[in-house]
Amino acid sequence: MTFPHTEDERRSAERPGASPHRTTRGAYGFSTVMVVVALGVCLAIDKLVVVPNISLIFLVAVLGTAMIYGLLPSLYASFLAVAAYNFFFLPPIYTFTVADPANVVALVMFGLVAVLTSHLAAVSRHRLDEARRHARTMAELQVFSGKLAGIGDLAGLLSVTADQVASMLDRRVVILMPADEGLVIRCCVPKAALPSYSASPSPLDDGFSDTDRAAAQWAWDHDQPTGRGADTLPGARWLFLPMRTERGRVAVLGVAADRLTLGPTLEDRRLIEALADQAAVAIERIVLAEDIDRARLLAETERLRSALLNSLSHDLRTPLSSILAAATSLQRHDASYDADNRAALTATIQSEAERMNRFVNNLLDMTRIESGALAPKQEVVDLLDVVGTALDGMARLLDGHFVLVDIPADLPMINGDFMLLEQVLLNLLDNAAKYSPSSGTITLIGRRASTRIVLTITDEGPGIPPDRLARVFDKFYRVHAGDRQRAGTGLGLAIAQAFVEAMGGTITAANRQDRSGAVFMVSLPVGLEMPAL
Repeated sequence: MTFPHTEDERRSAERPGASPHRTTRGAYGFSTVMVVVALGVCLAIDKLVVVPNISLIFLVAVLGTAMIYGLLPSLYASFLAVAAYNFFFLPPIYTFTVADPANVVALVMFGLVAVLTSHLAAVSRHRLDEARRHARTMAELQVFSGKLAGIGDLAGLLSVTADQVASMLDRRVVILMPADEGLVIRCCVPKAALPSYSASPSPLDDGFSDTDRAAAQWAWDHDQPTGRGADTLPGARWLFLPMRTERGRVAVLGVAADRLTLGPTLEDRRLIEALADQAAVAIERIVLAEDIDRARLLAETERLRSALLNSLSHDLRTPLSSILAAATSLQRHDASYDADNRAALTATIQSEAERMNRFVNNLLDMTRIESGALAPKQEVVDLLDVVGTALDGMARLLDGHFVLVDIPADLPMINGDFMLLEQVLLNLLDNAAKYSPSSGTITLIGRRASTRIVLTITDEGPGIPPDRLARVFDKFYRVHAGDRQRAGTGLGLAIAQAFVEAMGGTITAANRQDRSGAVFMVSLPVGLEMPAL
């Protein structure tokens, strides 16, 4: 494929703001000055000494013109140098007549050498310019590739791609992607030139018309270039290239023609395709990442829905049934129950209501965590106060267990949130009471370890299978299944971990070494030291 660009037009495109006529006038003016300077030097030398090859000085002017402005100006300088050499140095001087046949041969040879020299110099300059342009293009492509690797959102990626193509080609650029109503503009540069395309737009003199949109749609549907400079729909004012990867098309890149009759050059096409290929891979990466995130979110949502239904059908329904049964018995048979039986039924109602309240609170706490609404306070907390409050709240559930508290009175304060830390202890104590035998011992030990306070909670239950230690803090995960599964939503430990990490701490699970039982260790930063009185 060829494009009707002249050398002067390409040079003009490489120099923003310069027209072809101004560039041509400057080149030929420079050539004339160089020949005139060479003539002056030759005349000065000729008056001082006799130099048989004085014509070589004119070749310097030809070489200088060729290296700066290329072939055509250097050819002009060659003919001008031949004419000046003939007029001023070949007898009879000050005429263009050559009397000696040997001088005719010398003049012809000088002209041939000047033309050949100008051609070789121009070719060398062209190759040097091509090498520099290629190196600059490769460097920009490498920088562009690095930019794409560091972008994680689609809008930013499209903006960087459009800016890069527009800056390297000095043309207007638009990127279209499929939507429900067809291709829509997702990004354009300059941004003011192309307002967002609607379903039935009016043609824009300077922007995006119905013809342009049809050309872009054809490029997407047929996966082939179309528009200005392509074989299909060459009447469009844009060149549209489908951006594709091995998996298929991802977008359409449009590049505007900067003149009424000219589209991108072959070199521009190669550059556009290289940029489009890099951007297409990056777009596919982001789109696939978004698809994976959506699939993960759907799976997590479905898992949450199933867990909630399970909680509503079993974990919440069970205490609710106990409450209804006890309340109905009191209402219908109150007279037949003695004081002890009524107290037992009342205690059942209270304990089951508290149990259901804990389930509901766990669900609400997990909702806060998932929505990002968890904002812990930064305050100084006394670990003994938190432990005492938590034990008071769990007194009914811990009835029948032995609770041993080993926390020194001079233990430093903790930097954290009192309410969140209390909820952590409530969930850990609930877990310990749930899995420990009724006569088992639950131990709480608080110690300082450098700049941390470590609270260890141990029980005498069956412990945690070693292959499941890494999953005990997962949402809706319960170690024992089947008939041995304890009541609960499987959220207590997950909430405890989220609360502890929100306060800047850590929580770990292990098994006891001396006997069966689980060990949970909560580590939190030390707060401000209290001054001694």
